[in-house]
Amino acid sequence: MKRMTTLSGAVLLTAALAALTGCVETAGTTVTTDHMTGSSLVMEDSTRLRDQIQILKVNYDEVNGLKRVHITLQSSKHRRLRLNYRIAWFDANGMEVDAATKTYRNLILEGRDTVTVTGLANSPACVTSKLRVRDLEAAD
Repeated sequence: MKRMTTLSGAVLLTAALAALTGCVETAGTTVTTDHMTGSSLVMEDSTRLRDQIQILKVNYDEVNGLKRVHITLQSSKHRRLRLNYRIAWFDANGMEVDAATKTYRNLILEGRDTVTVTGLANSPACVTSKLRVRDLEAAD
């Protein structure tokens, strides 16, 4: 009986620890830019990232018939931030174009520093871009 109680306690403790450590927020900041209308939308799904980075500016242009976006991020912290970012491109129907080639890239943002990330569409059919930023620790 004592062995059964000890085993039950160990299982309960393991489940409680797994529940506490498993709650990592992996959502991040998303910047959606419509290159046809010129509108930009910033969505901050991560409360932790919302306090760490700000979107200062979104510019876009066209190079050889392909759209290009420049998004300027600024750190609001005094310490170094380790982030992942990805710029995805979408056609007029809202379908992601060539998603397999667009992986997350590492970005180190020093304290109170500003950096501009640039993405170039890989097809003339791309009309909308979306920048996704997530915390490197949450992504692991």
